Amino acid sequence: NSLLLRKSTQTIQITSIEMTSFKNLLQTFLPLKLYSKDFVKPALVACALSFFSVSGYAQDFRTLRDIKVNDTALDLSTTNCKVIPRNAMHSRYRLQSLILPLQLDSVGTQAFFACKNIEGTLRFPATTRVVSAAAFNGCSKLTELSFDGSTRLGAFAFANCRGLRVVRLSATVPPVCADNAFDGIDLSRVQLIVPAQSRKEYRKAQGWRHFFGKQEEANVCRPEQILVPRPLTLEVYSTDNSTKNSDKKAKTNALLPLQWVKVVGVEAPQELANEKMQAERILGERTVFAKGRRGVGPVVRLQLDASLGNDEAYTLDISNKGVVIKGKTAAGVFCGLMTLEQLCIGNGVAARSVEIPALHIKDQPRTAIRELMVDPVRHFIPFEDLKSYVVEMARYKYNALHLHLVDDQAWRIEIKKYPELIEKASDRIGMDDMPARISGYYTQEQMRELVQFAAKYHVMVIPEVELPGHEVAAIHCFPQLSCAKKPVPIRLTCGVSNDLLCPAEPFVYEFFNNVLKELADIFPAPYVHLGGDEAGQPPLGAWSNCSACTELKKKEGFKENWELQQYLFDRIIHQLKLLGKKPMYWYEQEFKTIQPGCVVYAWRHGLTKTAIDAAVRNNVQIMLCPGEHCYLDYPEQKGDMPEVNWGMPVTSLEQTYKLDPAWGQDDNFVRNTLLGVSGTLWSESINSTERLFYQTFPRAAALAEAGWSMPERRNYTDFLRRMKPLTDDMLRRGIAVNAK
Repeated sequence: NSLLLRKSTQTIQITSIEMTSFKNLLQTFLPLKLYSKDFVKPALVACALSFFSVSGYAQDFRTLRDIKVNDTALDLSTTNCKVIPRNAMHSRYRLQSLILPLQLDSVGTQAFFACKNIEGTLRFPATTRVVSAAAFNGCSKLTELSFDGSTRLGAFAFANCRGLRVVRLSATVPPVCADNAFDGIDLSRVQLIVPAQSRKEYRKAQGWRHFFGKQEEANVCRPEQILVPRPLTLEVYSTDNSTKNSDKKAKTNALLPLQWVKVVGVEAPQELANEKMQAERILGERTVFAKGRRGVGPVVRLQLDASLGNDEAYTLDISNKGVVIKGKTAAGVFCGLMTLEQLCIGNGVAARSVEIPALHIKDQPRTAIRELMVDPVRHFIPFEDLKSYVVEMARYKYNALHLHLVDDQAWRIEIKKYPELIEKASDRIGMDDMPARISGYYTQEQMRELVQFAAKYHVMVIPEVELPGHEVAAIHCFPQLSCAKKPVPIRLTCGVSNDLLCPAEPFVYEFFNNVLKELADIFPAPYVHLGGDEAGQPPLGAWSNCSACTELKKKEGFKENWELQQYLFDRIIHQLKLLGKKPMYWYEQEFKTIQPGCVVYAWRHGLTKTAIDAAVRNNVQIMLCPGEHCYLDYPEQKGDMPEVNWGMPVTSLEQTYKLDPAWGQDDNFVRNTLLGVSGTLWSESINSTERLFYQTFPRAAALAEAGWSMPERRNYTDFLRRMKPLTDDMLRRGIAVNAK
């Protein structure tokens, strides 16, 4: 192994025939199920792929990005590469030095997004036609750009490159440059060097003119063209019609647009202190409102209104007299504030909102829970990044963050009773063919802080543990949890393990009782997710050869393994209910009955109706996250990230948008059985926070509208139009989003 790793630092030239033979060899070995020695497969792939020579062959950028993870320099100057594809080195943090190909034609969208450690000068050869949208967005240590030809720059191409000090161009005619190509940079600190005779033309040219003094486009709010999710009712008052009498004129005057410069502050009762703080944040970040302005003028008023029919229901009224947001609860008021913030984004240009037309909105959600599930197990998500994620999901009225904290590959939550869980199961090297070290866990203090932070955005945090499968990390620490009672290594690959918790082992119940007590104390949400999916191949088969399980079957009069599963769940759920929590779990057909008071998730492709029928039959609630619509870790389009994986299908933006949470059922189902919708982001192939956001948005916005808006208010073409200024706003702020 050490020999192979030493070899990986070399560049080895091999012939095309040798390359073909080598690829065939890899294809022979990679499908092998080497799960008994999980270190073998990723080591083989990582070291073998390191033999791919950068020179002489088309670039395997996915290899360079995700497999050769320790490389800090990328020199493409000796290659024949002409096109750097989209997302080629997306969020490759360790990359410090980049030299582009001498015959470069184009750089794809987000090709080097958030490569925040690339330093120095970047030279684009004369052959470079285009640098696409957000290609170098967030490359904050770049200091100089040099263009030898007439290279077209796309939207946000170099946005947030805050270390930039020199931009040098040789073209006498200013190249096409998007007006927002350099957003997020103080251009007064950047020297633009152009041919002397062309300086006047650059001063007037779109994009380049900002180097001579910022010229912001007007922020225009057209409410019908921005709000996501779409509200229940929206009435925009027009003042275009001429008036014929004083009464009509008075009415028109009462419905004039609100001018933010005239607003004097925010008023709210003490119960809405948090929402008042959020309102002041929005005004300060998004409008020309000047805090501390004295005198009489319009105000933003936040009020509670018990007559509204839903806890998240709100009304929003805007006119020249001010803003009034009423909610049945503080959560409803907050939803109104999220709508107000989108109105301030307007048409998505950088300028702050100056005015908003008079309007009235009445709104409430269709489903009770709209959640996103993230997976810090396969690839760890830094604690502070979880907070950033909460902020973005709240903008689309999500109200739950589902944390998948436990799986075969790691245990990520501190349990005081069992310190071994984080000491032995929170650090590993490798995830499938990606050889990076993956380490980290959340302390209980951090999780309490996250809960408090998320509450300010009216997002509850739902923890997930696992049983009876996906518990290799726990079994690694405590072999007595399994039927075999033997140590097992931490899993380094995706897939399904046959190492299950033993339903006949008393320590299983002692262990989970203690774990659940601590989780219940950390997370105040009324729910705890228990996993329940993919328990071996064949499902529950590990129990067939366990003498203790056989003895338990005899004792309890069971004939099938599914009865053992029900026995296990009954005992764990009983303990959970004593702690005041409502159990959730992934529905599998092996669950012949569902315990009262539980919530099941419909997740498997093609089995949503089966799960719905089971929920209705057992009189329990259901969350919809069918893989064909809601698995946001799947690529959004063919060839998109993740490019190489274990067989993920494409989940397009349109597929996600077309989810019907009712799944064709009647209103009775919606009222009594449907709890909400969930978007899942399993992280086998999501190895950076930027990629987490990229996989999430804009599909999460589409799912939010599916879960919030009434069916008759939804239209995909209209959604795309409304989403455009919101994705522009995200890219401007340096947040990765899969924008078209």
